[in-house]
Amino acid sequence: MNYISSDDRYREIIKREMSKLKRSVKIKVFTSKSISSNQTKIQECMDCGLFMNLIRIYEENSNGFLTIEEMYIDENPQFSKDYDITRVPTVLFIDEEGRELIRYLAAPQGGEVQPFVQALFAFAGAGNYYEATIKQNLDRISPSTIKVMITNSCPYCPQVVAIANLFAIAASGKIRTVIIDIIANPDIGKFYDAAGVPYTVINERPAISGMVGPNEILRALIGGKIRVQY
Repeated sequence: MNYISSDDRYREIIKREMSKLKRSVKIKVFTSKSISSNQTKIQECMDCGLFMNLIRIYEENSNGFLTIEEMYIDENPQFSKDYDITRVPTVLFIDEEGRELIRYLAAPQGGEVQPFVQALFAFAGAGNYYEATIKQNLDRISPSTIKVMITNSCPYCPQVVAIANLFAIAASGKIRTVIIDIIANPDIGKFYDAAGVPYTVINERPAISGMVGPNEILRALIGGKIRVQY
């Protein structure tokens, strides 16, 4: 996988956007320093160092408000069990109640910079465009997982990722989002038969292929013909 380079224009976007963060927020990043063992069943992570270089750009330009907690699964195999880590690198957004809201099996670079920044800000307590809608319908939503399969070259993926992430942050632990780069994780793409992206799987039901908006995702979560009110 190719990660953001020092002269990439997205580095400047990250710097500019992260400088606006005004509230403290912490996320966990699981990596590995060595080749996986049979006991941990974790994939070898040849790109973890490059991935962390990318993630640190967010942290270094946040005026101290973003904390990245790097956790090495080979040094502490218990992490794999406690956080259900089956591959690295993995990014987790875990709330104060210990609930996992967002899992990234994808690098937040290219077009995925903006939805990742939006998620960080909302996770830190800034405004969430979908919060009122999700709160109004929370009793109608069962515990759910939204898996969004993407590639970094996909022009429509960031919109779907942003919606799913903001839904998860607003749902008080009832919604969990998993963002999956199927180029970096081809086995997952093959398992779900994701021929194109974005490819959205909600609660393991038949996938929604292509661009999907908040109305469609909310309908899939609660059923029925529901219109999102703003």
